[in-house]
Amino acid sequence: MLAISARIELASKDMAAYVAGAKKIIEPTRAEAGCQLYAIAVDIEHANVIWITEQWESEEHLYAHLATPHIAEFLALCAAVEITGMDVIKYDVSAAGPLEIPQS
Repeated sequence: MLAISARIELASKDMAAYVAGAKKIIEPTRAEAGCQLYAIAVDIEHANVIWITEQWESEEHLYAHLATPHIAEFLALCAAVEITGMDVIKYDVSAAGPLEIPQS
């Protein structure tokens, strides 16, 4: 499994356009083969920061996703807005399970 964590900082003037474009890609992305999780959220402390969290069954599924028409359209929007900072990390996950919080 692959996990992606992305932090994207935008110019305040472009937040509304970015969020509107992001809303369009969530449903078709979640319907893609190999998509286990796809979520986009606005940071509750920094109104101009977006977080994207993804889980994919395999790298092949991730790269197929990146080649879809809806993502191509979204990336064109991303090129038209002012992104002031971006950090995207891909994790190759060998195991996953529930987090059990120790009791004191």
